[in-house]
Amino acid sequence: MMMNNKDRTVQILSGFSLMMLIFISIINPQNHSILYHFFTWLTWPTIFFIAGYKLNVNTTLVAQIMMAVRRYLIPYFIVGILIIPLNKVVQLLHIQGWLNAPFLGMGKGLKALLYGNSAPVVTIFGYFDTGIGLLWILMALFVASVLLSLITKVRSLYVLIFCVVLSAGLASYLSTVIQLPWSVESAMVGLPFTLFGLKYKQMKDWSAGLATVIAAILVDWTISMSSGLDMANANVPFWILGIVVAFISLSGLVIIANYIDFKFSKFSKFFSKIGSHLSINLAVFAFISTMIPVGNYVSHILSNGIVNLSIVLLIMLTITMVFKFYIVKIFTFKNGREVE
Repeated sequence: MMMNNKDRTVQILSGFSLMMLIFISIINPQNHSILYHFFTWLTWPTIFFIAGYKLNVNTTLVAQIMMAVRRYLIPYFIVGILIIPLNKVVQLLHIQGWLNAPFLGMGKGLKALLYGNSAPVVTIFGYFDTGIGLLWILMALFVASVLLSLITKVRSLYVLIFCVVLSAGLASYLSTVIQLPWSVESAMVGLPFTLFGLKYKQMKDWSAGLATVIAAILVDWTISMSSGLDMANANVPFWILGIVVAFISLSGLVIIANYIDFKFSKFSKFFSKIGSHLSINLAVFAFISTMIPVGNYVSHILSNGIVNLSIVLLIMLTITMVFKFYIVKIFTFKNGREVE
């Protein structure tokens, strides 16, 4: 199926988001705090933006929810159920030097999977001393897609914007007290960007230029000197200001992706290949980052931080692409059509 200009732009953004996600997962926030913060303001809004773009509000609510289940919830549980017993095998064979063992026991791993928290946190059932790791993003995208499907029934765009911004602020406050199940607060914080993705698809014309890109870099870099966007814990620094900064940063990245699509066809195809099947990318990389200590392997060989970081990023990206290729191939063979 032929993609239009917006589809290609979003596919490029999807490629950006995976590479940025790998980067912020392997960089040391203490040693490179500004750089780490800078990319958090870009990575998380972009991923939720793509989820909103892929939402089809022209179908029934049941169809929208079922698509969200297939796209996010099923990969979440497949990878989570794979990690939990593998975690036990690593412990029994005493091969923690080769693979990670993220949970003390299978019961705690299952508890984290069912609750959907990313890290140790205070929950409605008390304190959990473990979390499901990067898989939280798939759960949050599922919840955000369902919430957006429900609230798009509001006819007034201004009321809709007010609701999603208010929900982001409410979630950011709640997260300082307790974390609700299924990464609900993270999903609510991501709603403004998910709505932006949906409206971007629906708008006939959306134009911005170099000034927006420059503004995005300036505001992102300025706020990154003090804090980053911690979506896993639903922490939006300065609430309204933080959402505005994320919007400007995201807008600048959309313009860059659109420019690459028009001017650099080879780069466009490269990033589009990386960005295809975002939910599979996220699921595969969540597994890799949870179970495989690639950074530890490389650090024993290299001492140069920049070279080390680049090689780890390239290795993780390559592994993710190889896994995705075979997963897509298997499901395409079984279903007779390519998975979304």
